[in-house]
Amino acid sequence: MNQGDPNRPNPDALLKTQERESAGGLKIFLGAAPGVGKTYQMLQAAHELKRQGVDVVVGVAETHGRADTLSLCEGLEQLSAKEVEYAGKQFREFDVDAALKRRPDVLLVDELAHRNIPGTRHPRRYQDIEELLDQGITVWTAVNIQHLESLSDVVASITGVRMRETVPDSVLERARDIVLVDLTPSELLERLRQGKVYVPEQARAAMDGYFSPSNLSALRELAVQAIAERLDSDVRETMQSRGIEGPWHIRSRMLVAVDGSGQGESLVRAARRLAERRKAPWTVATVDNGRAGADERQRLEKVFDLATRLGAEVRTLRGYDVAGEILAFAREQNVTTLILGRSHNRWWHFRKSTSRALLKDAEAFEVTFIPVPRKQRRRLTEAAGRPVRYSDYAWAVGSVGAATAIAMGLQNVLPLGNLSLIFLTSVLWVASRTGIRPALFAAALSFLTYNFFFTDPRLTFQMADTDELLTVVFFLIIAVTGGNLAGRLRDQVQMLRASNDLTDAHLQFTRRLASAPDITSVQTEAVEALYAQLKLPLIIAQRSPENDVIEVVVQGGPSHSLNEAARSAIDWGIRNAKPSGAFSDTLNSLPWRFEPIEADGEIYGVLGIRVGDMTPEYYRGLAINVYVHQLGLAWFRTRLAANLSASRVAEETERLRSALLSSISHDLRTPLSSMIGSASTLKSMFGRLSDEDRDSLLDSVLGEGERLDRYIRNLLDMTKLGHGTLKIERDWIAFTDILSSALRRTRNLMSKVRVERDVEESLPLLFVHPALIEQALVNVLENAAKFAPDDSTLSIRAQRKGDELIIAISDEGPGIPEDQRGQVFDMFFTGGEGDRGPHGSGLGLAICHGMVAAHGGRIQALAGPNGIGATIEIALPLIESPEQESNREASE
Repeated sequence: MNQGDPNRPNPDALLKTQERESAGGLKIFLGAAPGVGKTYQMLQAAHELKRQGVDVVVGVAETHGRADTLSLCEGLEQLSAKEVEYAGKQFREFDVDAALKRRPDVLLVDELAHRNIPGTRHPRRYQDIEELLDQGITVWTAVNIQHLESLSDVVASITGVRMRETVPDSVLERARDIVLVDLTPSELLERLRQGKVYVPEQARAAMDGYFSPSNLSALRELAVQAIAERLDSDVRETMQSRGIEGPWHIRSRMLVAVDGSGQGESLVRAARRLAERRKAPWTVATVDNGRAGADERQRLEKVFDLATRLGAEVRTLRGYDVAGEILAFAREQNVTTLILGRSHNRWWHFRKSTSRALLKDAEAFEVTFIPVPRKQRRRLTEAAGRPVRYSDYAWAVGSVGAATAIAMGLQNVLPLGNLSLIFLTSVLWVASRTGIRPALFAAALSFLTYNFFFTDPRLTFQMADTDELLTVVFFLIIAVTGGNLAGRLRDQVQMLRASNDLTDAHLQFTRRLASAPDITSVQTEAVEALYAQLKLPLIIAQRSPENDVIEVVVQGGPSHSLNEAARSAIDWGIRNAKPSGAFSDTLNSLPWRFEPIEADGEIYGVLGIRVGDMTPEYYRGLAINVYVHQLGLAWFRTRLAANLSASRVAEETERLRSALLSSISHDLRTPLSSMIGSASTLKSMFGRLSDEDRDSLLDSVLGEGERLDRYIRNLLDMTKLGHGTLKIERDWIAFTDILSSALRRTRNLMSKVRVERDVEESLPLLFVHPALIEQALVNVLENAAKFAPDDSTLSIRAQRKGDELIIAISDEGPGIPEDQRGQVFDMFFTGGEGDRGPHGSGLGLAICHGMVAAHGGRIQALAGPNGIGATIEIALPLIESPEQESNREASE
């Protein structure tokens, strides 16, 4: 409803402006056609920005081998591309992580519509850019008009070429600035002839096809229209956010005001012809004051359907002042032309028509009246008709009758003037209970009853006393005015309540979808939420990716099978991205209504609602399109998250595969080479070797074999941990027993260091898998020994802290950098010497982490004592043993 100061800033527009300004800024260089110089102009602007002291970095600049564009890249910092392997080939892609780490003031990322190689973080480059914008980085990019999603069909019909790489219109809407880069067809064709766009052979073919003068002119017009629409949107957003009252006559914009009268369809058709001649966007709007009848709502539904098919935006405004609501909306949307049907008032219509009211207050607008056939003329007024409900008038008669009875009983107690208040109360009660018309009827009936029964002479409609005449007349005026106001208030409260209920329902639906982690959950939550609200059978159907057959993926309410006609309607809706079934132009005899679920220019499936005998106006009042829109966005969000997760998994798998191959090539080859060398020496020179040399070579074979055995066991343990097949067979054991066994296994490695043990006495028994914890200690000790210099000290401390046993193993080696302490437990991570360096597999500490975590413990890397070396700290939970529990109970 139109309330308050019309110049008050629009909160939604303010919020939209604030959101756009809070994130990183996006500047798009929009080309009318390939070869017009988008990248060249973007790089020129970047150099100008750099001269002003701005930190500018080139993330991607597609020069296409053009010398002048290549020369502009010089002098600008450029990020290195990321090497990506796909189908056995190497590709260079934009490195998003490098850009996030560098965080320049302005980042240039060319080719907005580019499709990334599978396995990268995002499928499309515009999604890379959106991530950068969300992180507050300003991005400049470039794209041609033919890649805009909404224009792909138009471009295909003009040029005969359909673009595979498209960009959603929402990306263009997010841009702060759009720069149109254009050349006349003759200039662009000359560039083609000079070989500045394509090589000569390609240029000749292009001039005969895509780059024909007619095609280039059409593409230029599309680009100019896109810029004009964006500028128009910016102007309207600025006006709304600053509370500026329109219209500003910059671009023609039309508003057609309709009601439920028979002239609506004629108005819409005439407005469509006018909008086509003016090339102007147009909107069809009606004002719902809560008093329209079923017939009028049905006619409005047909008018809105027609307007939608003809390309108009349709809006339903709510309020009682029809003219005021239309004018407020027109000013907010910067409408320049109002289109109205001719309204014919008769002398008995006390209130002026909406057309006259609009004409009086719309001096800033161009107002066009459309003549319609006489038989269709009906009044477009504030008092839109309501069907007669005889029960309301029965309430009015009953209320006046009750007031008459009460007044009869009190006429000897109260003066005549006070008796009128009883009738006035009944009129107000009728107004609040039924509406304006029954209230006016009650006012008239009260006037007659009051005059007939309570003014002299009684039981006549004559009045002898002038004072009584004035009392009755003023009573009638007050009753009519009060009943009218009370009826209006009731209608407004009902509209507000219905609007709030609808808003709450949409909010709850959105919240449920927002909490859904995957596509299946989104579908289930959507159907459950809608069924709880509508109590109608629902389905979500989609085309199976395996066999291209329509399948129902989730149902709500009673199960219903779909016949062949329903499946045909679903298939048609998915292919054409339009509603089908009931209340549509396609198979409208079906009891189902199918709404396409769309987001980011793609149809995911349909939402089916079994409407049964529902009327079109009732269905429209459910605002199902809002639910479908939210469902599409949630579907897109979860699919994008799934693709992102799959990309990350593929990237991590590729990293682990490369690390594993590198590790195997080193950690298998090195000990095998040493063993082969020692064995070859023993075989060829056995008789000439001394006993000491033979023992040394055999020890070398044995040592390298043990090293190889440890590596293979580490791989097997890591595989078991990854697949969850590592069995934890717990038993009670003393920590000193585990430590002693681990030290015996590592005595050869420990021979070069001094081992200091500081183990707290009387430690409780551990309830662990002894072999696993021993292996974890062995891995940590081996790692520490490899780090530690010769003759240095390796300390082992163990003490109880609360309900945990803390084991700390420290060396005096080079230590672990603070930024790598969280990564040393990752598989195949190597960051220095020892097991984490060129001579290690990077598995030892990763296995420790898995084994300790399997026992409910934790492990972390810390700085060594006094900042020297490194400390690996293991915390294991302590559980009271049965013997300890028995002793405690005995002592109690």
